[in-house]
Amino acid sequence: MKGALQVSSHTFSKAIDQLPKQQQKAICRGFDAKGFHLADLRHQRFQGRSECKLRMGDYRVLYQFDISNGRVDLLYVGHRREIYRR
Repeated sequence: MKGALQVSSHTFSKAIDQLPKQQQKAICRGFDAKGFHLADLRHQRFQGRSECKLRMGDYRVLYQFDISNGRVDLLYVGHRREIYRR
């Protein structure tokens, strides 16, 4: 089974590097698993925005996806108290 191509934005890469190593690994594992089932999963969109969010404990990942091309664009990651201010 082929997983989705994950494309990290510069903002996402910078933000994830500032997280604790344990959180970095959990987020990467979560998106690796999600990429194999991209079409089957329910994606939660931000209200009034085009981005989707994924809950990972106290952290949220903002992303967009294209099922037909098998692509996930990772836009930003941050703590839940900060992510909703973006």
